[in-house]
Amino acid sequence: MLAACDSSPDEAVFPSRAIEIVSWATPGGPSDLLARALAEAAPDHFDGRRVSVMTRQGGAGAAGMQYLRSRAGDPHVLGVFTASGTVNMATGRIPFGPGDFTPILRIQVDPFLVAVREDSPFQTLEDLFEAARTRPGEVSMSGFGAASAHFLGFQRLRASAGEPDIRWIAYEGSGDAVVAALGGHTDAVHTNYNIVREHLRAGTMRVLAVALPLTALGDTPVYQDEGYDLAPVHWRGVVGPPGLAPEARADLRERLLATIRTAGFQEYMARAAMEYAVMDDSDAFGAWIAEEVETSRALLGRLGLLVNE
Repeated sequence: MLAACDSSPDEAVFPSRAIEIVSWATPGGPSDLLARALAEAAPDHFDGRRVSVMTRQGGAGAAGMQYLRSRAGDPHVLGVFTASGTVNMATGRIPFGPGDFTPILRIQVDPFLVAVREDSPFQTLEDLFEAARTRPGEVSMSGFGAASAHFLGFQRLRASAGEPDIRWIAYEGSGDAVVAALGGHTDAVHTNYNIVREHLRAGTMRVLAVALPLTALGDTPVYQDEGYDLAPVHWRGVVGPPGLAPEARADLRERLLATIRTAGFQEYMARAAMEYAVMDDSDAFGAWIAEEVETSRALLGRLGLLVNE
């Protein structure tokens, strides 16, 4: 573990004080729950120091990111970073880029899926896409956000299918998007498993396909099984402020790896139906973030959704 801390000459050892995990997500949402699960499991792996979640919402994550960036070089301040952050960077909605933070550890992926009402005539993704080809503009898909990770995940899937004409109906929350599909206001919903889980258990919805295999959806085809060579996911991990010393980053990664191996954190992952997605090292995570920003920017540009363009 790290012996020296570069953030202040008065701090001879790390950790020398409590750890803050900055969350710019909606309280109670998946990203916020990840932050709180980490905070609960982490103290034993941070020498008994208190680990707390600081919620800083506003500006599509800009408020929390600005706070994190302002703590340059301080390993006591971390942030939960997600696919949504890369989309907001790509659109130009926030004045930040991947270089403004120090990548540490990707933790989980939350695969996207397409679900329909139980009585829907669509049995497969191809059924849905064929209907859209036959009746352009009449088939609709509900989902979170007008230019979100959910939206881009669906646009990638649609492109892989030859861009059938399906209307994206944006909702302010994933739960609202599911309700729209249940109520027959849209033909299908593009979302994540934990959002439709209770409806699947109740038998009121079913999943046509999921981006990656999920234990809870063992019999459900993945996109590649259906002939679509992609796997769009929502993902989450931890970054630090800019300017972290390499030794500090390596130490934080090891402490966080120990944290996510604890029984309590594993129980959280099982409850949330999330899949672990740890990468080989922090540099690989950093490259992933940069690639996500560039891929999203290219797709948003093609769709005419970049800010100030």
